[in-house]
Parts: sequence; structure tokens; C-alpha cells
Amino acid sequence: MVSVSVHPSVEHAPVSRWNRWWYGPVFLQLVADVLALVGGTLLYLWLRFGSGWFESVVVPQGWELAAIVGALTGYWLLLFWLLGLYRNWYRRPPLEELGAVVRAVLIGIGLLVVLVLGDSGEFYRSNFRAVSVLYAVVLVLGVGMGRIAVRALQRELRQRGLYRIPVLLVGNAGGVERLVRELALIPHWGYEPLGIVLSEKSHSWNGGVGVPVVGTLKELPGLLARLPVEELLVSFSPAEPEEFWQVVGAASGAQRPMKILPDLYRTAMGLARIERLYGTQLLELDPELLRPWQSFLKRALDVTISLLVLLLGAPLWGLIALAIWLDSGRPILFVQERVGKGGRTFRLYKFRTMLPEGNPDVAWRHREDPRITRVGRWLRRTHLDEIPQLWNVLRGEMSLVGPRPERPYYVRLFTEMVPEYPRRHIVKPGVTGWWQVCRRPGWDEPTPEGVRRRVEMDFYYIEHQSLALDLEIMLRTLWVMLTGKGI
Repeated sequence: MVSVSVHPSVEHAPVSRWNRWWYGPVFLQLVADVLALVGGTLLYLWLRFGSGWFESVVVPQGWELAAIVGALTGYWLLLFWLLGLYRNWYRRPPLEELGAVVRAVLIGIGLLVVLVLGDSGEFYRSNFRAVSVLYAVVLVLGVGMGRIAVRALQRELRQRGLYRIPVLLVGNAGGVERLVRELALIPHWGYEPLGIVLSEKSHSWNGGVGVPVVGTLKELPGLLARLPVEELLVSFSPAEPEEFWQVVGAASGAQRPMKILPDLYRTAMGLARIERLYGTQLLELDPELLRPWQSFLKRALDVTISLLVLLLGAPLWGLIALAIWLDSGRPILFVQERVGKGGRTFRLYKFRTMLPEGNPDVAWRHREDPRITRVGRWLRRTHLDEIPQLWNVLRGEMSLVGPRPERPYYVRLFTEMVPEYPRRHIVKPGVTGWWQVCRRPGWDEPTPEGVRRRVEMDFYYIEHQSLALDLEIMLRTLWVMLTGKGI
């Protein structure tokens, strides 16, 4: 066997858990939380003792005030840690993170109320009950905005290359090549590969990908002890189950998180969710991934929001129709056959954005398409051309959130490229979706790689669909519309 030595450029002194934590994303979040908690507690104390709104027998000053602020700040930090708010917080969706903050604050306020009720007179109890609601609101707003600000700051630092996440790429030759391609498409995540760790079957591979090979799987535990690695990015293509579990064991022993680029699993994605059965995790294959009450509520929200937007925005839709007519004549609406749930076709409606010529059924849309009208370019940039699809939502052919519906021609073409493509049709297509709000320039080209990326993102939504995820996607869509980042 050819031995693979560690590349000199990636040699490092042993790294401690403390150093990994200090330079990790949790540190910035802790700083933001401390600032929010200190500020919120000072505001609470001013409302309680300095505003004149509540009677006060004693007003804390100097060291007494500092002690109260320090004690309450420590109390909240300990509670946040116990409730897991510093465990993988940056990997949770923003709305889920905000919900975790709200739950933690409510629990913390509840505990304080119990303490005050059990160890104070009626004078203090009545005043605390009145001001505790304000304290909770201030903390939720402060901590929540702080976490949003830290997310934005870290994203900006990563994009500028000022904050990097050191990782190891682990897998076989095919898997590592896929990882390198994927990393090139997500520079905003800030991953910095320190090296490649190969399976024994690929130990002699040198793909010339610009990242040094630092060892094999047998050497992985030692590498994790020596290198300042935050995460492992893992991919085996084709699959090597024994080697995969070897990586899992090494990562668990070193307490490093893993991100896995799926290979065989994607053939079931979109039909599956992880379920616990008496302590055992099973991959459940089920076309109905929403519970009945969730499906009912999703449909109710679809109808309610669609009606409100169509009715309240009617004057604007009329002006858009007039602008289209003055700019390029009739027709006002663009009607096209698309494939929906169960593979059934339906007629999709949009405001027309292109000149009524050519064969739109076989042409792929591009940002610089010369057929796009002046009004159409603005409509596409703001996504207002999609508004008539709300009629499709009311008819039950579409949902507000779901995979993007495609034309029959492209469904056949994409199925040839990616055989699992039709599994997108187990749910209703959507006016907006996870792929639409996450995509970047070049991601929507009709190439095998582009189609596979879209399928994987659509399957992610299908597998993880929930009302909270739908709300997050709709809020992201609103932001895209307001900032004019459409195509």
C-alpha cells in the first residue's frame, strides 16, 4: 500500500476544545447574547425602579445594581445553555431559532415569577407581575435581533474571506470530487478545506483539486487530534458502508460534527422522513409527509393568503395589466401547460413578460432573453409576474410553497438526466419554494448538474416540509421581491 503523508502546509499543533470553541461561531453569539441581556436587564430595572411607573421602596445603586445585572445575566446564560441555545444554533433555520429564544425566555420568566411569588410580599409580587411581561418582550427582541445580526455578520465575514471554517474532506475519490464541486458553489459558507482524507481503496488517488491529501481513514483519529478542524464534510460515491461507519466513529470520538453529501440516500429523498420507533431511527417511506391537520391548515393558509393578496392588491394588478397592454399589446396573461401533483397537467397563469412570438414551450428562460419586454423585465425582477398563479392556488392546482412546476417537455428531458425527478410530483407545485429562495446565478441551467441540484433542494423541502418552513420561505420570498433580486 502506498503511504500518504501529511502535507507540510497543514501541520498544526494539537488543538484543544477550548480553542475550537473560542474561534467558533458560538463565541460571537455569546457576545451578542451578553450585550442583549445586559441591555435588557438594565432597561427592566429602569422601568421597575427609575421610570416612576411603579412604586419603589429601595432603588438599587452602584455595586448593588451591578450585582443584580450580573446575576440575572448569568442566570439567562446558564438557562440558554441548559436549553441548548448554544448547540448548533447556527445550523437551525432562523424562525426555528427565534422560536427557541421565545421558549427559553418564557421558561426563564416563569421560573423568576415562581421565585418572587414564593419569597416576597404582595407589594413586590404585584409590581413584578406587571413588569415581567415587558422584561420578556425586551429580552425576546434583544436576543432575537442579536442572533439575526450575528448570522448576517458571519455570512458577510465568510463571503469576504475574513472568517473561515476549517474542515476536512473525507471519502473516496468520487465523493471528494463531488465535495470540491459543491464547495465551489457555496463560498458564502466560508469552508476552508485543510486537507483530504481518503478511504483505503482510494489511497493513491491525486485528483489535482488544489487540496492536499493528508492521510487515510486509519489516520483520521490522529488527524482530528492534531488539526484545528471544526467539521468533517463526508461523501462516498459509490457508497462504502464500512468506511462510512469508520468515519462516524472517528468523528464521534473527537466530538466533531459531520455533514454528509448524500449519494444513495437521494434516491429515497422526497419520499422519506426519519422516525423514532422505540428508540430506533428508521427511514420511513411515505408519500403523505404531512399529518392531516397540517395538510388542512396548509390548504387554509393557501386559500386565505391568496384571496387577501388578489383582493387587496386588485388596483395594482389592474395597473400592471394596463402597463403590459401599453408596452406590448395583448394578451395580458401568459398561459402555459405545466405538470402538477401526480403528474397531472394544468394551465398555469402569469402576467406576460415576453413578446408573444416564437415557441415558448421549448425555450428556456434567461436573464438577457431579447424577447423580454421593458415591463416584463421589471415584473420578473420583483416576481410580480407570478401573482396570477394565485388563481391556480385557489383552484387547488398549486400551493403557495412547493417545487416549481415545469413544462411536460422539460419534465421528460429532466427525467432522462435525473431518473428520480418525477418524485417531485408527490406534492403540489408552489408559487415559490426552497430552491427559488436559495438559488444562485447559474443554478437553474437545464444541465444534469443543475437539474440534480434543483431536485436535491426540492426533495429537501418535501422531506422537511412544515408550516414553519413554509412561513420562512414566504418571508424570504417577500424579501427577494422587495429587494428586486429576481430574474
